[in-house]
Amino acid sequence: MKNILLFTATIALSTYTFAGNVSPDENMKATHDQSKGKGSLENILNNDEMKRLHKRMTRYSMSEPGMEARVEMITTEVGRAYHKALEKAEKNTAG
Repeated sequence: MKNILLFTATIALSTYTFAGNVSPDENMKATHDQSKGKGSLENILNNDEMKRLHKRMTRYSMSEPGMEARVEMITTEVGRAYHKALEKAEKNTAG
């Protein structure tokens, strides 16, 4: 009997907490922002030079060519934008 009461209280508390964190306005705004920014992410990710650098960086990770690609990617504005777009794209597909 004690276990059933504890289980019911846990479910009620977790449902209450989850319902409090979800707001319909925030969900709609997030969905709208994702659809609006999707085109710009695709444009950034279609950069062939950045694709080549990223492939070289991941393939040769700790060797000299990999480090050179990493430095080249970090020091340019386009490289940083590509990295951020890649992270966002991975987040969108993960969830």
